[in-house]
Amino acid sequence: MEHETNLRALRHRHGVQLTELANACGLSNQYISRAELGLIPATPRLEKQLLAAVEVVIAHRARTAQALERELAPLRGRLLERAVERRE
Repeated sequence: MEHETNLRALRHRHGVQLTELANACGLSNQYISRAELGLIPATPRLEKQLLAAVEVVIAHRARTAQALERELAPLRGRLLERAVERRE
């Protein structure tokens, strides 16, 4: 019987791509999709693996948002000016 799981609903609500989740846990897109649809048995190990993957995605997105925020701060009021080449 096919049904939507909490993971799939969360992933869709927050725009998390299957690939992003798969990269975080080492499972294939297809495997995760089948698990989300209830086509693969929910085991404690799989639940733990997917939870860890979602936490990795959250941490990565938080770091990305923080970097964006840091880079935005000095550009307030100058967003449409020509970009200056960054050197790192």
